[in-house]
Amino acid sequence: ITRSPHRAGAANMAPGRAATRTPLVALLTACWVCIRLRARAVGSDGHVFATAAAPARSAVASTRSLLRSGPVLGASAVAPPPRAFAASRTRRAAGNEGLYPEVFPVVIAAPSGLEMLGEGLAGLAALYVIMSLNEYIYHRYFQHLGINKLDIARVLRKSSNLDTYKGDGHVEHHRETLDDMTLDFRRQPDLDADPWRGTAFPWWAYGAMTVSVMGPSIPVLLALGWSAAAIAVGVPSAVLVHTLAWNALHPNMHGLPDVPLTHGPPSGPMACLRGSWYFEWLRKNHEGHHRTEGAHGNYNVCLPLMDQLAGTYVGEVPAAPLEVQEVVRSGARA
Repeated sequence: ITRSPHRAGAANMAPGRAATRTPLVALLTACWVCIRLRARAVGSDGHVFATAAAPARSAVASTRSLLRSGPVLGASAVAPPPRAFAASRTRRAAGNEGLYPEVFPVVIAAPSGLEMLGEGLAGLAALYVIMSLNEYIYHRYFQHLGINKLDIARVLRKSSNLDTYKGDGHVEHHRETLDDMTLDFRRQPDLDADPWRGTAFPWWAYGAMTVSVMGPSIPVLLALGWSAAAIAVGVPSAVLVHTLAWNALHPNMHGLPDVPLTHGPPSGPMACLRGSWYFEWLRKNHEGHHRTEGAHGNYNVCLPLMDQLAGTYVGEVPAAPLEVQEVVRSGARA
C-alpha cells in the first residue's frame, strides 16, 4: 500500500494539571527516597563510612571491641579527623600492645544535601538510559525476532542444532493490527486465550525485566554513589513505573480492556495520563511503529531515546486513506 504523504492533523490536547505534575512529582519523590537512604549511613559525628568499604567497617568494629576490653592511649586516638580518608590508630596499653593489631578505619565526610540530590538525579538519568536500551533490545531483537538474523545467533543455532527463536506472540499481534490500530481478532486465533492479546505486561514479564535492568544498573549506580539499599529500591520501582505506563497506554490504544492487578501492573494508576501531551506523543510514536514498512522503527514504546541514537526513529507515520483502509477491512472480512 502506498502511503499518502498527507498527515492527518493531530488534535492538540492540553494536558490536565494532574498529568503534567505526575512525572515531576515521581522524579522528586525518587530523589527524596535516595537522599534518605544515603542519609542512613551518616553517623551522629557527621561522618559516613564509604559504601563499599567493608574492611573499614570491620576495622571500626575492632576498634570498638578494643575500647571495651581495656584502657587505651587516649580517646582522641580513635576519633576520625574531619575530612576524607584520614587514618586513626588504636593500640592497647603499653604492656599489651603487641597482642592487638593496628586498625585503620577509613572515613569520608558526609555529603551535603545538594551532593546527594546530584547523585540521585545522575542515577535516575543513567537508569533511564539503561531501561530505554533494555526496552529497545527486547522489542527489536526478541519480540520482532531480530535475534534470528544476527550472525552469532546463526552460528549458535548451527553448532548446537537449535531451532529459530519463535517469539512471544508479538509478531502475531502485528498481523492482526489494522491501520487505525483496531484489531481483527479472526486473523490470529492463537491469541484468543489472552484477553490482552499480547499487548500487556504480566507480572512474570515485570520480574524478568527487573532482573535484566538490575544487572547493568548495579555497577553504574554504585559508581554514581548510590548505596545498595537505594539500588534495591530504586531499580524495581523504576521498572514498575515503566510497566504501569505501558499497561495504561498499549492495550488501550488497541481498544482492549485495562489490565487488572491480578494479571500485571494495573492500568489504573496512570490512566489519568491518557490524553496528555506525553501519552499522545507516545501513542503517535507507536502508531508509526505499526505503520512503517516491516515495523522497522520506533521500537521504544514508553522510554524514547534509543531509536534516536540507533537511527531507527521514523517519527509519525500517517494512516492510509479511509478508502484504502476499507478495502483492507473488506479483504479481512472475506
